[in-house]
Amino acid sequence: MAEPSPTSATPVSRARLLAGNPAFRSLCASRAVSFVGDGITTTALVLLVAPRDGPAGMGLLLVANALPRLGGPLAGVLADRVPARRLMVRCELASALVIGLTASTLPSLPVLTALVAVLGILATIRNPAGRSLVPVLVDAADRAPANALFGLGRTLTLTAGPGLGGLLGAAPGGAHTALAVDAATFLASALLLRGLPAIVPARAPGAITGVWAEAGGGVRYVVANRQILLLVLGLFPLVAFAAVDNVALVFFTGDAIHAGPAGYGVAAGAFGAGMVLASLACSRLARGHRPIVLLVLAVVATGAGMVVTGLASLLAVVVAAQLVAGAGNAVENIAYDTVVQDLVPRPFLGRVFGTIGTAAQLGAASASVLGSFLVGMVGARATFVLAGTGMFLVLVLLVRTIARQPR
Repeated sequence: MAEPSPTSATPVSRARLLAGNPAFRSLCASRAVSFVGDGITTTALVLLVAPRDGPAGMGLLLVANALPRLGGPLAGVLADRVPARRLMVRCELASALVIGLTASTLPSLPVLTALVAVLGILATIRNPAGRSLVPVLVDAADRAPANALFGLGRTLTLTAGPGLGGLLGAAPGGAHTALAVDAATFLASALLLRGLPAIVPARAPGAITGVWAEAGGGVRYVVANRQILLLVLGLFPLVAFAAVDNVALVFFTGDAIHAGPAGYGVAAGAFGAGMVLASLACSRLARGHRPIVLLVLAVVATGAGMVVTGLASLLAVVVAAQLVAGAGNAVENIAYDTVVQDLVPRPFLGRVFGTIGTAAQLGAASASVLGSFLVGMVGARATFVLAGTGMFLVLVLLVRTIARQPR
């Protein structure tokens, strides 16, 4: 399938972007269903492992899921050399098999850890393939709104997925039921992906060599292109500072403003709500705006939301600040994807997205350590202020990249 020309069509509305593009609609629907399933899985495993194996068991599962995601450059090789529909369908079917096996057996912690690691590998392979498809399926003028719609599914992992996982976990059958439903979501996602055309990778046959050689080639491409390199390097601290929220918020609402568990739930929900609202807004309003400008606004919004959270004394202010921070986080994801799709030629797109995924994963992992250290040293309130200030400093360091971004 040929890539659409950047000028082959006029920009369309959000509804027409989906209704008038069956392939893109299939991609978005598949990702949304799959991401809801991811949220269900996370909650179901927490409900299964926490009372049975304690905090050590939970920590082991988190590590097992996270470590494979550091192999993003290798996963990107598959996204660049294997037809996307075939690759993603096989990943979804394999995930359904692994989750189905887990649902039927509820295995001991060592076996469960191995199964979770396999799920992490499949997700690492699947994600760059999906993100690389957006510029193939839509025109250049519609990339930012398309990424907003595509990213909306990602937010369901944080919003709808955990809620459904909790309800299913409380239903008869408990974890069995929740995991069985999750297996069904992967099957549904695979069926939806059948609506994609058979898109041939943009690779010359002579360019396909060994996996390790091609992964190294992708890393060399990133290093050789200063804009891409700085965006990748900048993503690590941005994610690290933003994800401190995950550690510090529960201590802030409990110790600093004495809002209790209910206050924490409302504040955490506001962050997810901000992501959903921003994704919906960008699917309509992002068209015509330079993605690098969206990136600047997003980092400012997230940093400001975190600083205001740290300075707040009332729960209502915290909720509003978390709403802004969540909105900024969603727009940052949209802007990053669009910038990369604009700058990187398609033969390298999967490997670059794989590298970006690894940088984000490293940032998220570092946030757990950084957040715990800062909360213990200076308290939750100062942690939020320091993390938000850190995001502003990273943005300043990226200014030269932003200034040189081509229109």
